[in-house]
Amino acid sequence: MTPGLQRMVAVTYVRDIDLSRAFYELLGFREQLSGRGPVSAWLALEQNGHSVLLATTQPPPDLPRLPLLFYFYLDDLDTVVATVRAAGQQAEHVGYPPHALGGEVRLADPDGNTILLGQAERAASQPPPPEHGSPHFSLLKEAADLVRARGASTPRCQVSSFNKKPCEENADVKLADSAGDTVWACLAHADEILVTVPAAFITSQSEGIAGFLSRRGY
Repeated sequence: MTPGLQRMVAVTYVRDIDLSRAFYELLGFREQLSGRGPVSAWLALEQNGHSVLLATTQPPPDLPRLPLLFYFYLDDLDTVVATVRAAGQQAEHVGYPPHALGGEVRLADPDGNTILLGQAERAASQPPPPEHGSPHFSLLKEAADLVRARGASTPRCQVSSFNKKPCEENADVKLADSAGDTVWACLAHADEILVTVPAAFITSQSEGIAGFLSRRGY
């Protein structure tokens, strides 16, 4: 018998555990358990059966300087965002992607980690999303138009859904990241990758940045 997952806890090291607790409480989390020692402390926060564990220690552990990403799906995004902004936190609305039809908002916790808040379905009380969409999605459409204009053949989208079902859409753009990995993706999956993967970018199939700068006379 294959063992089954019973629960998952997201854990992050923080510099100031009290400051971080105040931030996550704005998102609806509440303290469940905590502990402190001479040089360390931990705090378990819980909301509707979902947990975030904050930990701190002195001296801080030698961790890679890579941003952590938490994605929280909410049933009332607008109310939480209003609470966050009323507390003086910046929250950037990044659009209405297919996986968050009720809207998606990006903010940072006190340690600079990326926090994405999404609402899976649009509520009847919400106004319809703007027709122009989000700025990065417009850029994706422009990149896709350039690919089609060149007449180059593109593969199917190489990004699967959460249940590992292959995407049936044709690929529109090619994405890459700083590690050198690349993937062809449809517009919807490309939009999702660019929002959730900080190091991802649209990669050109032609001359790239050097050619662009040369046309500017550099």
